[in-house]
Formats: sequence, structure tokens, C-alpha cells
Amino acid sequence: MNTLQLLSTQSFRRFSSFLILFLSLFVTTQALALSPEEKIRTEALLTELGKQQNLTFTRNGTEHSAIDAESHLRLKLGKTHKRLQTAEQFIDNVASKSSITGEQYQVKDGQGNIMSANKYLHDLLKNNVDKTTK
Repeated sequence: MNTLQLLSTQSFRRFSSFLILFLSLFVTTQALALSPEEKIRTEALLTELGKQQNLTFTRNGTEHSAIDAESHLRLKLGKTHKRLQTAEQFIDNVASKSSITGEQYQVKDGQGNIMSANKYLHDLLKNNVDKTTK
């Protein structure tokens, strides 16, 4: 093989490898996006969260209202929805902890009971959202 043919073959292999990697990432990203049903469940969860009048949502040591928590979690959902398949994954991987510090979010109800945001959001999904969307 002459030098020109060798360079052409190497370039083709690099391009082919790049194309395969790109297509793999594209297919994987599309496969993980929330289905319409899961998007409805996730949106309903956030709407229900915003309605909790006596709820205090604590993230990174600062207390926020349920409306502020809903707004913050909607922002996070907008940035991550293509990497999720279910509302439960949203709760576990996005809505329950800080993506910057890794600190777990907490909630305090009207009676002063404190629990993890993860447990609270799973309960809210199960007891309020899923009962009304099915």
C-alpha cells in the first residue's frame, strides 16, 4: 500500500469509529427519554408538590416553600428529562439531592415532621398522583 492509500484507510476508520460512537449516543439518549405517560406523571408530581401549602423544602441548608421547590425541580427536569425513563428515576436521581453538593434534600410537613425528599416525593407520587392519573 502506498502512503496515500494508508492515510485514506486510516481516515476512513477514524470517521467510521466517530460515526458509530455518535449514533450509539444518539440512540441511547432517545431510548432514555421520558415517555408521554411518564412525563405526565412527573409533571403531575411537580404540580402536586407545589400545592402543599404547609410544606418546607430544604435544599443545601436553605428552606424553601413548596412553590419554590416545584419551580426548582421543574428547572432540573428540563435539564435532565432526556436521561430519564420514569418519574421514579426523576425522584431518585434528580429531585432528591443537589447535583452540585450531593446533599440530600429534606421536607418538613405542617406538623414539623422531617423526612427525606426522596421518601416524601415517592409517597406523593404513589398516594396523590398515581391514584388520580390512572
